[in-house]
Amino acid sequence: MMAWGMPKIRAAQLCGGVFAVLGLVLLFTPHVVPAVFDLESAVSTEIIARRAGILFAGLAYLSLSTAVHPRNATKDRIDQAIALLLMGLAILGAVEWINGRVGLGVWLAMGTEILLAGLLLTAREERQGQ
Repeated sequence: MMAWGMPKIRAAQLCGGVFAVLGLVLLFTPHVVPAVFDLESAVSTEIIARRAGILFAGLAYLSLSTAVHPRNATKDRIDQAIALLLMGLAILGAVEWINGRVGLGVWLAMGTEILLAGLLLTAREERQGQ
């Protein structure tokens, strides 16, 4: 199936790059999370932010290391799983915002998550020789 989006390699690399930056921010400046999401800052938020940073570091490695692999069922499932994860985060962000537990900063995260999921799901395979 041919999709209209950017090449799959670029979409995976973009996701991996965003995950890497997010992982580093969460690991080394976890106090940014409460500021962006209008949360009360506490040791617990910093602990959870650092743990999330490790998860995003793993996702960065997975995305970047498989970006150039030839298309196969496993690579397709990886892309779909990452898109599902991103959409789940966006939905969770919307629920938290609707319930008044986070501030408007969550919309930056949600927009990024929806954009990256869309890029992954609409990315096109490049033809051999391009």
